[in-house]
Amino acid sequence: MNQPSKTVLVTGSGTGIGQAIARKFAANGFNIVILGRRKEPLVEASEILTDIIKKEGHNTIVKYYHGVDVADEEGVNSLFTQIRDDFGKIDIIVNNAGVSGPVKVFTNSTYQDFKECVSIHLTGTFWTSVKGLEVLNSGGKIITISTFFTEENKFEQRPYRFRTPYTAAQGAKNRLVESLAWELVETDVKSIGTNPGPVHSDRIYNCVSKSCSRIFENRGI
Repeated sequence: MNQPSKTVLVTGSGTGIGQAIARKFAANGFNIVILGRRKEPLVEASEILTDIIKKEGHNTIVKYYHGVDVADEEGVNSLFTQIRDDFGKIDIIVNNAGVSGPVKVFTNSTYQDFKECVSIHLTGTFWTSVKGLEVLNSGGKIITISTFFTEENKFEQRPYRFRTPYTAAQGAKNRLVESLAWELVETDVKSIGTNPGPVHSDRIYNCVSKSCSRIFENRGI
């Protein structure tokens, strides 16, 4: 982790897991690029990260780009044009941006519910990775935050109930990460997927609360 002067880009990094990841990199001497759709959380996160850098005595910087939706092709294109102008090359991309998706019975989800969830988790990860390859240094890494519990495995995990768009998008994203890793095997860039598991956040509590409510409703409680 101690890599002074290297640069990491973390999507969806104003709050939650994204900000926590950015904090870790800031403490270890990286230049930090954070981005998201809302400006206010990014401004606050930028101040937190700058304080960490000063405390650790690093000579690195924090840059934020607001109004960036990873589901928007042109927005992502413009983002990487700006990053190339501001930094030239970077070293790590963390695909973290995501949404909970609708918490409801599958047949009650709308087309827009499904489209938005897939656009951010799957399409956003795909296009951010593709454009990111244009600015990654040799030896760079594309790290994708995902959810492995969307699939059955030896522990007999089942896809999340009442979160079908999210489950479908995450399962496809896992295969995307693996495919990218295979196709980059002859390069110096690595594609890595990781699952942080449940974390303390308003989003998690909101989803759990809604899921429990659905279960109780189905059982007439």
